[in-house]
Amino acid sequence: MPELTEQPSVWPRVAMVAMAAGVFLLDRVTPTGVAIPILYAAVVPIALWSRHDWDLLVVAIMCTALTGLGFVFSPPDTAMRVALANRAIAVAAIWAATILALQRRRSGKMGELLNYLDVLLQGCLTTEEACAVISRVGPQLFPAEDGSLWAIHQSQKLVEAVARWPTANTGVREFAMTACYALRSGRTYFVDDMQVGPLCNHLATPLPASYICIPLISRGETTGLLHVSHPPRKLSVQIDRILATRAAGRIALALANLKLRAELHTLSVRDLVTGLFNRRYMEESLEREVHRATRTQRQVGIIVLDLDGLQYLNEHFGRDAGDAWLREAARTLQQAVRGSDIVSRSGTEAFTIIMPDTTSAATLQRAEQLRTTLKELRTQQQGAGSGPLNCSLGLSLFPDHGSTGETVLRAAEAASKRAKSGGGGRVLIGESGKERLGR
Repeated sequence: MPELTEQPSVWPRVAMVAMAAGVFLLDRVTPTGVAIPILYAAVVPIALWSRHDWDLLVVAIMCTALTGLGFVFSPPDTAMRVALANRAIAVAAIWAATILALQRRRSGKMGELLNYLDVLLQGCLTTEEACAVISRVGPQLFPAEDGSLWAIHQSQKLVEAVARWPTANTGVREFAMTACYALRSGRTYFVDDMQVGPLCNHLATPLPASYICIPLISRGETTGLLHVSHPPRKLSVQIDRILATRAAGRIALALANLKLRAELHTLSVRDLVTGLFNRRYMEESLEREVHRATRTQRQVGIIVLDLDGLQYLNEHFGRDAGDAWLREAARTLQQAVRGSDIVSRSGTEAFTIIMPDTTSAATLQRAEQLRTTLKELRTQQQGAGSGPLNCSLGLSLFPDHGSTGETVLRAAEAASKRAKSGGGGRVLIGESGKERLGR
């Protein structure tokens, strides 16, 4: 990930050294302590120009050192006592201003980094991409701490790790929701003294020096957890709770939006009854496979399968029985085809199978196999057998039955209708191909 701050230039530092030497000479000419504030007022803008934290510290240290040198080389008279008071006040003010400037600069950097995190998360298409982004930005948000992102499993009982920093920190991989006080209460849980409990039960060993757990809540639903801890045996640094809370809020919103996008995408391409792809996705996939086959000079097979007797089953046994029949047929079709084949529900009683990179013989053989498999399959609904799953199949091949995906699909659908109107339970090839009756 690119750095968010500019690289410091050597010229601001050269200017600071030159100005410090000039002001030191001024301090020797007028040893009243006024030169130190003049130095700070003149050099701080240059330090801010360099955009490097160490430059501000160098200014404060330089002023302190010059004050000490003034004490050494100045005569011990009344004027020196006045200079001592002036310089002490000036150095104290310099350090106070330096600390304030560093805090404001860090706040600006963190705000810039949070905005950059937002930009990256908005560009993610999946939750996995978002977790990878968080793993990369996390060490910059919390450079002195270890962090991890946790997602609540669909069972709503387990919480599993989806992102960590540093990456070498393995620790606990999953834990029960009841093991974290933040998830129990739905509020941030912070421990700065490990001797004063209680502690969450999901902490890895060795125990951290301090930690914070923030539930990821969006639209009233808790979806995960952000955990930030200060490792033991390191210089004790207070965890920035405000920064952690702001980061957790942005992460929770981004993950909720990705989850909603995934659900909407599933609804747009999936059939709710069978879980197969719907007709819209099938038509888009067919055009894509036809273009690919045109470039590679390959064939694409299409099988349209129409279930016989589904309307009768719905009327006499109820729609639940018909849906069970559809789900059983969908499961059987998915198990019977290749991994590269695309199975979809293209109509109320129809399924369509797209077979990339195939031949006419292989497509016909697959259609016969599906007809036989479904004929032998029986489902049970409310204790009554629904009978054999007879089906009528029509098949076509690109480019034998047309130069476009739509033309080839219409040929297969027409063959399926002819097979069903002729009694069902058989396989027919498109009009431009040869016809074969199934037995």
